[in-house]
Amino acid sequence: MQKKNIGNHSRFATVALLLLSTAVILSCRPQSESGDTAATESLDDPGAIFTTVQAQKSFESIQPPLHNFLQRRREALVQLEQIPSDRLRPVTLHARTTAEQRAGVRRIRIRGHQIISDSDYTYAGYSLGPGSPESALTIIASDIADTYVSQAALKGVRIDSLGVSIVSRPDSVPPAVRIVYPHNLLYTIYVKSPATDEQLEELRLLTEQRSPIFNLVSTRQVISSDIDYQPTPKDLTAEAPYQPGLREYLKYKRIAVLWRQNRGTEARPERPDNSDTSPVRTPAVQPQPDRLHVEVDPASGVRRLHIRHFNLLHDNPPYLAGNDLGPSAHEHQLGVLTSCITHITEIQAASREITLDSLAVSIEGTLDPRAGRPGFEDVPPGLHKIHYTVHVRSPHTREEIVALRDAVEAVCPIYNLILSEQKIEGRIVRENPEARRLHPQFHYHYRD
Repeated sequence: MQKKNIGNHSRFATVALLLLSTAVILSCRPQSESGDTAATESLDDPGAIFTTVQAQKSFESIQPPLHNFLQRRREALVQLEQIPSDRLRPVTLHARTTAEQRAGVRRIRIRGHQIISDSDYTYAGYSLGPGSPESALTIIASDIADTYVSQAALKGVRIDSLGVSIVSRPDSVPPAVRIVYPHNLLYTIYVKSPATDEQLEELRLLTEQRSPIFNLVSTRQVISSDIDYQPTPKDLTAEAPYQPGLREYLKYKRIAVLWRQNRGTEARPERPDNSDTSPVRTPAVQPQPDRLHVEVDPASGVRRLHIRHFNLLHDNPPYLAGNDLGPSAHEHQLGVLTSCITHITEIQAASREITLDSLAVSIEGTLDPRAGRPGFEDVPPGLHKIHYTVHVRSPHTREEIVALRDAVEAVCPIYNLILSEQKIEGRIVRENPEARRLHPQFHYHYRD
């Protein structure tokens, strides 16, 4: 009899578990019968495996929220602050850009990371990567986003999503002398947060005080340089299977430069400003994508840089709760400076008919984690002691190469952007940052 009762109890337990499992499954099913439009709403995304919006959103809850990362960032910052200054030291950051022979493409190398920068066809390029000016602006936006996250973490302000866009606005009054670098900058922080407008604005003001790249660009800097020069034969023949080199590329570069000069290319109009006087606002119209936009990944804190249809990653080292999945904003800014110097050197060499057989630019800058601490009040919070070297192989004289370097510095956009003191304005918009991202299927089209 006892064995029979045990068997009955076992069967009853099994039936109960089955009923409970059925109830859970039913409760998790999409409630399309109850009139939930999201359950049957079609998903118009050719890159998604789902056909309905609800099916896609059902996985969003799996991803850790941004406020979880804010807690990790806070713990890292507090731990870093507790380390005595005598156990910290400045670090020298490095980057290098090489002009890739026949293609002229600029290959930026930052530690183990590589970024391609290129021009469009009007400069004898192939549009294989973003240009230097648009990259430099997006780097500013990336560092603003990262610093805003840090300030929110330290202040205990909850942030659910965060993105930053940036634009160089046209001058209201045309300047007497043409400005060769991006200027009159405006950044917009797109944020979803339960915090008050006053709290969000306080974080923005703190960000401007603490952002290393913001302060690098908004204050006058000193950049030193030298030249690594080696002469090459005037007549150089490349035998098969060696491909034509930089000499051949500069011939086509010169054709493009002369075409642009004869065409009288005008600056492309910027997107409308649409700014208002309130520091924090809510848009009343359908948002339009921004060309230069950064989003903070909620799970990892990685910044996703969207530069037109090019996507790059910025990350931090572990002592800032990062995973080192990409270069930091500081490293990338140095890399973009070398890329811009490389490209302008190509342009000036083509214009002056100076033959180059190889061209690369290396750079280094110092970053000191002790900046602002007692005894280190005068140490800059961002990059300083910036020094670059132009590595040139050419049949021309050293004096001609020095003159070429000087001509490059006079017109190089990013060199002058950092060298000069820039005015940067900012604002906050309560909006989902994803609404400002260009669709991944967007393709760049050449202009006539």
